[in-house]
Amino acid sequence: MRLRKALPVAVVLPSLLTVSACSGESSDPDEKKPKASAGSTPGAVGADAKAAAEAERIGAMAPQALEKATLSGKENGFEAKKVAEAEVEAGRDMKADKAECQPLASLAGGFTHIPAVSVEHRALEPTEAKNATIGSMWLASHSETNAAKVLAELRTSLKECPGGFKTLGLTYKAVQPVKAPALGDESVGYRITNVVGKRHVTMTYTVVREDGVVAVFYGVNMLTPQKSAIPEAVVKAQLERLG
Repeated sequence: MRLRKALPVAVVLPSLLTVSACSGESSDPDEKKPKASAGSTPGAVGADAKAAAEAERIGAMAPQALEKATLSGKENGFEAKKVAEAEVEAGRDMKADKAECQPLASLAGGFTHIPAVSVEHRALEPTEAKNATIGSMWLASHSETNAAKVLAELRTSLKECPGGFKTLGLTYKAVQPVKAPALGDESVGYRITNVVGKRHVTMTYTVVREDGVVAVFYGVNMLTPQKSAIPEAVVKAQLERLG
């Protein structure tokens, strides 16, 4: 348990610009509140309305529907927790030093390289002490055409960027495709190593497209990196909520 709690702060948090499993553990309870609510600021309400209108125009899932469809609470050995807005935004503009690596850099920051209409983030924390895997997930709402393009360009990036990239002073290397669960309309899996000081942190990503929604899951397991993928049962549970 001590390792699990200390790991996100010491390693995953800086390496992914706070889009990590510790993101749901803010000491300020107000940070856990959804950004779209009756008490939101006028600017936030205006942004939500604009996103909803754009979603309707391109046939994407609307922000409120996306939020409702995103996992929350305990599910298959993990607890999904809302991520504070400030922590989410910290990773939005991660730019790779190599253009061919941008899809990977954007996912490392918690977003797709093609801007989504709306995005919902959740920290994933294991509910069992023996489970050493921690991680995060997010859903990005696109038109179906753009969602398919995200996956296609991600596959290209995996082929053209095996040596990794640098972004915001962070180094990512050893990019390796791995088998993804046969779920959704299509899926991609890969493993990537982030270098934090002298420590190497290996993360496993599972990216699944369901119509116009791109669902991204990443996991870290410092004890057994090869077992760092978020379990298929969790991915499947999320896709089932999309309908």
